[in-house]
Amino acid sequence: MSDNGNWCLIESDPGVFTELINNMGVSEVQVEELYSLDVDTLRGMEPVHGLIFLFKWQPGAGSSDVQEANTNNDRSNEEVYFAQQIIQNACATQAILSVLLNRAEDIELGETLCNLRSFSVDLPPDMRGLALTNCDQIRDVHNSFARAESFLSDEKRAATAEDDVFHFISYVPVNGRLYELDGLKEGPIDHGATDNWLEDVGSVIQKRMSQYSQSEIRFNLMAVIGDRRKILNEKISTVDADISKLMERLEALRLDDRTESREEAGRVETQIGALNSERAGLEHMVGMENEKFRKYRTENALRKHNFIPFVYQLLRGMSEKGTMQAAIEKAKDAAKRRPSHQESRWQ
Repeated sequence: MSDNGNWCLIESDPGVFTELINNMGVSEVQVEELYSLDVDTLRGMEPVHGLIFLFKWQPGAGSSDVQEANTNNDRSNEEVYFAQQIIQNACATQAILSVLLNRAEDIELGETLCNLRSFSVDLPPDMRGLALTNCDQIRDVHNSFARAESFLSDEKRAATAEDDVFHFISYVPVNGRLYELDGLKEGPIDHGATDNWLEDVGSVIQKRMSQYSQSEIRFNLMAVIGDRRKILNEKISTVDADISKLMERLEALRLDDRTESREEAGRVETQIGALNSERAGLEHMVGMENEKFRKYRTENALRKHNFIPFVYQLLRGMSEKGTMQAAIEKAKDAAKRRPSHQESRWQ
């Protein structure tokens, strides 16, 4: 695997991944962080297009004789869009694309990804990885999340045994089978046939996590799902249609003065009340989603903003006022009390 190839490191965050996907031209898709692998949680997010798993990379970890036997089989190569990882820093974007490009029938990919897929679909995995790496549109979107650096250096240092190296992989269903897509492998790993992949993927991920020591808790799992706002608004439209039908029925019953009509009218009013309550709940959930996306935009703008000129002027002002040295000593004291951490790097 070659060096960073002018691809920056990006943060593992659902807001970052959601905006990255949207900026590549994909519509009606978002990313949600998962805190549980139980089936009910996953079903509550449907449609779930795939999962993205972040873990501490270790040589040999995550492999088994069965998995390696199911890598590079003919069926996988024909059915699954798999690209090898050619450079280091693109692993997050590549994991996202591994989900999107294998769910083309269910997702509006947009022009950029449609062109990439049609151009590279008949290429071998290594050439697909090279095509992805050299796609200017995808690289520009990825690099738009680069953090401003106060000092630039051409020096590149490879990760050592002392560094913590993290890696992204994907889990995605294709033609009734569950696949693990790891760009560092030779091909997709086939985890077998599945009637409901959301029920089966949890045990696969738990098995991988069990290979680490009990003290290792640095895992992150995210789901690539349909746009929740669209789904909720569709539910609201359905509820509105049901309310409209019941209102028509209620008006007809009110014109009939029979006892049974009045009794049925009461039942219809109860149903309308329940639907109005359901509608209010759905509208509240839409509001929460809109607020979440507003927060994403704010956080991403702060991630991308260059604060270095502001920090420079702040430090200059502190120096002129003679408060710099006291602030430095205070920071040193705080650093001594802070627990030390090993340097973290992304694979």
